[in-house]
Amino acid sequence: MDYREMAGDFLRLRAEHIKSAVGRESERNSHGELLALSLLYSRDEGVYPRTLSRELGVSSARVAAMLGDMEEKGWIHREPDPGDSRHILVSLTPLGREVALARRQGAVEALAGIFQRLGPEDTGELIRILKRLNEICT
Repeated sequence: MDYREMAGDFLRLRAEHIKSAVGRESERNSHGELLALSLLYSRDEGVYPRTLSRELGVSSARVAAMLGDMEEKGWIHREPDPGDSRHILVSLTPLGREVALARRQGAVEALAGIFQRLGPEDTGELIRILKRLNEICT
């Protein structure tokens, strides 16, 4: 088994997927603001910008710019950490929660349609493999 050849195949197939309408939407949603919305939505309390930077895998400068844009849209608010006023906590506004939930629901519906076409056996196998990849990569 030639793992390098298989890696090349994987990269080629991923590039083909990204060119598709579903792939473009998936890539758009997996970067920047939408991923930050999702991360903030999953938290019950505020998050430090440095945590966003680390978990999103982007620079602190990129996070600062993204947070500025999200604040202008009314999706987030920033406030001093009550335990240490030198630090800022970021959390979703009610509008931000609505936007995050709507985006998540849209993604669930789109994936459900794809999984229905894929069928239960292949969908189950895909989920199993993704779980395994997450185990290996973390």
